[in-house]
Amino acid sequence: MADNNEKQSVFSLIFSAPFLLGLVGVGCMIYGVAEGFKVMQFFFGVCIVLGTVGLHFIRKKDWDAHWKEMEQVRDAHEKRLAEDAEKKK
Repeated sequence: MADNNEKQSVFSLIFSAPFLLGLVGVGCMIYGVAEGFKVMQFFFGVCIVLGTVGLHFIRKKDWDAHWKEMEQVRDAHEKRLAEDAEKKK
């Protein structure tokens, strides 16, 4: 999957949904400041930009490894609970 991200062209990166969402957020912030600091436009611009940054980090995470680790933790917990139940009997 990392190879696919590295091979993306500049054109596809510029016209990707997260990049365009970020531009909309920056545009909202600029509009909010340029029109005499309209609080709502600036606020929504900040929310959009922060959401786009959060989306970038979420997409960057290796979810397959995360779920595999969570499965191991759950299995270990169930095993421990079964051992505790056996000890009580």
